[in-house]
Amino acid sequence: MRRVAQVLLAILATLQVPACVSSNPSACGVGGEAPHPDIGGQVVFVCYAPGNHGSLYLLDVSTGEVRRLTPDSAWNLDPAWSPDGRRIAYQTTRDGRDNIYVMDVESGDVRRLTDGRGFSGYPSWSPDGRWIAFDSSRDGIEAPPNPPVYYRTIYVIRPDGTGLRRFLAFNDLSSGPAWSPLGDRIAFQSVRAGRFDIYVVSDDGSRLEQLTHHEGTPGSATWPRWSPDGARIVFTETMSSTGRGEVFWMGLDAAAPVQVTDEPRAKWDGWPDWSPDTRWIVFTRASDSHQLFAIHPDGSGLVQLTNDAGDKDLPRWRP
Repeated sequence: MRRVAQVLLAILATLQVPACVSSNPSACGVGGEAPHPDIGGQVVFVCYAPGNHGSLYLLDVSTGEVRRLTPDSAWNLDPAWSPDGRRIAYQTTRDGRDNIYVMDVESGDVRRLTDGRGFSGYPSWSPDGRWIAFDSSRDGIEAPPNPPVYYRTIYVIRPDGTGLRRFLAFNDLSSGPAWSPLGDRIAFQSVRAGRFDIYVVSDDGSRLEQLTHHEGTPGSATWPRWSPDGARIVFTETMSSTGRGEVFWMGLDAAAPVQVTDEPRAKWDGWPDWSPDTRWIVFTRASDSHQLFAIHPDGSGLVQLTNDAGDKDLPRWRP
C-alpha cells in the first residue's frame, strides 16, 4: 500500500525523498537545531530514515530542541494537530495498512480510527475537535490517470473512530482536506478540472467553489492550509513556466494569489502552514536535502529552521 502512496505523491508534484540515517544523533534534528526565540512555537514534522521509513518529530522553534514522537519502525506521516494542541491525527502503517490514528502527544497513547480499507491519509480536525476529515481510496474505484491509481475522496470520522461517512459524492482524485477555522468550509485539492487545483466546499458538502485555475497548463495548486483567522489560504503552486514548486497564499475575495517564495536554486517549496499568530509560514524546501524554513507572508525574513541530516517534510505548527 505504501507503493500506492508513493505514486500518488509523485502525481501531486512532490518529490521522491531519500532516507536519512536514524542512528546518527545529529539526524532529523535530534542533535539540536538553531534556536529562534523571535519566531517561537512548536512544529511537528516528518523525517525519513531507514528502518522506520518516516517518523514524526516535534521541533521547539524557540530552543531548537527536537524529540521523536513515534518510536516504531512503521511509516508515520501526515500529522495534524487537534485544536487544543494535545493530540495529533496522522497516517501510519503500524498495523500493516495505511490507517488514521490519533496520538496523545504527552503520553504517547494511540487510537486507531480507520479499518484498513484502502489508503487513508492527510487528516484535518474540525475546529471544535468533533470531527476529522481525511482522504481515502477505501471505495476502491480505479481511476484513469497514468500510471493507474485509485480514486481518493474526502471522508469524515469522529476522533473515537465512530461516525465514518463519505463527505464528497463525486468520483475523482480529491485529497489533502483542510478544515477552516470557523468550521463552515473545507479546502482540498482535486483534479476535477484536469489539473490539481484548490477547491473549497461547505461543511455539508454543498457550494463547491474552485479557487485556482490551471486547466490546460502544466501547473498545479496543492496542499491548502487556512490562516488561523480564516481569511487566507496558503498553498503550493507548481509554476507552469519553470515546473518549480513555490509557496503562495490567496484571500477568498478572488484577488490574485500572492507569491511568497521564489528561489531558483531550490527544486521545490511546499507543504506550507501558518504560525498561530499568522506572522510566519513554515514550509519544506527541497534542494540537496529537504529542510524546514520559515518566512513572513510578504516574502521577507526567510529563516532556515533545520540544517542537519534527514529529509523533513509536512511541517505543521502547534496551535
